[in-house]
Amino acid sequence: MSLLKIPLILSSAVAMHVSLTRPNQSLSSEVVRNPLSERIMLRLLKYGLSFVKGSYWGISLAEIAVIGLRAAGPSTLPSMIQQVSGSLLGKIQDMPITSPFLIGTALVITGGLIRWWCFRTLGRFFTFEVSVRKEHQLVKTGPYAIVRHPSYTGIYLQFIGVLISHGSRTSWLRDSGALDTFPGLKQFVLLWLALETAAAISLLLRTSQEEEVVKSHFGDEWKRWAKVVRYRLIPGVY
Repeated sequence: MSLLKIPLILSSAVAMHVSLTRPNQSLSSEVVRNPLSERIMLRLLKYGLSFVKGSYWGISLAEIAVIGLRAAGPSTLPSMIQQVSGSLLGKIQDMPITSPFLIGTALVITGGLIRWWCFRTLGRFFTFEVSVRKEHQLVKTGPYAIVRHPSYTGIYLQFIGVLISHGSRTSWLRDSGALDTFPGLKQFVLLWLALETAAAISLLLRTSQEEEVVKSHFGDEWKRWAKVVRYRLIPGVY
């Protein structure tokens, strides 16, 4: 049963990687840098993206390694690796597929697909910074016909999914012994959580600033679109 977790873990990591990889790079002249929240966001983008992606891949590959070693059996490995893996498997348990894991993984993958859909729909106009590009157009199709900030909806789905799949009481991180076995893992997880929380707050503040920028650039076209697409993140709610 645990072997079935491997494609799910990999799919989750790929979805997170795609979601946090810049589809386009903004020119400095195109970027809007006014509020404090946006300056914080730009720092998070500059220094935090690689850390968040790398940490998520590291945790995912560590769990896959434990699953693979336990399934293959230490006896199939070279003697030097047997000693290391035997000690490791004695401290870290292989966790089964649970409901929180499936729900969290589904949210992470869904959020990644939404982000990828937004990248494809906006094309060269999608940047991680609030920016106005040359010949910028107001895109009103695809996910932007449902809510005004669907890429942020995707990020929030992923954040919630990570909290469920890796933060639940029965998760591999919390229940396998990994946090007490790998040196520095607790600190890495806390730092990852802090960065994600700061980004989530900054994104919520950013929606208002982004709308002001787009509204000032497109004027009546934006107002007509906002009357049709009334909600920012969640249809019928917000």
